[in-house]
Amino acid sequence: MCYSVMVQQDLKKLEKRFDAHLVKESFADYDRRHQVNPRKFKPLADHPRIYPGYHAPIILLEGTQRVIKPMRYRLRPSWAEKEIPTKYNTFNARLDSLEIRDSWKPLFMKRHGLIVFERFFEWVEDQETGKKKVISFQPEGRTEMWAPVLWDRWTDGDDYIESFAIITTDPPPEVSMMGHDRCPVFMREDMIETWLHPQKHTKKKIYEALNTLEPAYFNWMDAAA
Repeated sequence: MCYSVMVQQDLKKLEKRFDAHLVKESFADYDRRHQVNPRKFKPLADHPRIYPGYHAPIILLEGTQRVIKPMRYRLRPSWAEKEIPTKYNTFNARLDSLEIRDSWKPLFMKRHGLIVFERFFEWVEDQETGKKKVISFQPEGRTEMWAPVLWDRWTDGDDYIESFAIITTDPPPEVSMMGHDRCPVFMREDMIETWLHPQKHTKKKIYEALNTLEPAYFNWMDAAA
């Protein structure tokens, strides 16, 4: 699984780089929620490394326009009366389970988004000590990468949660060699538009987008948990 990522928090850069526009009302509402509950709604700019439960800027479509909204990293499905217990992984969606798991199936081909980040973090076994340690992976020669997400909006009429899960796939050899069995889908850039417009394409075309990856070699380094 991918339990933590270092996200791109420069909203102006995201707007320009991905031709998207901030939903200012969403960010203003997030700021209000932060004032009420700062532990749950942490200042976005101060927390570029996110864990499940943290929030990050997500690119999605509203109508025909790309927009950016803050969303929680750990999906709460719209149908869930209560939060799904944390022992269940609802922050990573396996590519081979998008049409199988109840959490993903209603969202696939409907609610697609994109997260932009610099690196991702994994727990692996230290080959010398046998103990668990955290390492981070970053594509060589790049300052950013991106991955497709599925998102949903839960509401009880008074409150709401917009949340997402990162889609993961089998790792390239250099990630597998370090002892990890998953990797975020680093979708080829020219496939982003296809992914964000599922209603325009067949499932076959969407899966083609998910399986067409940017050429990248992932360097790793030790990192704090």
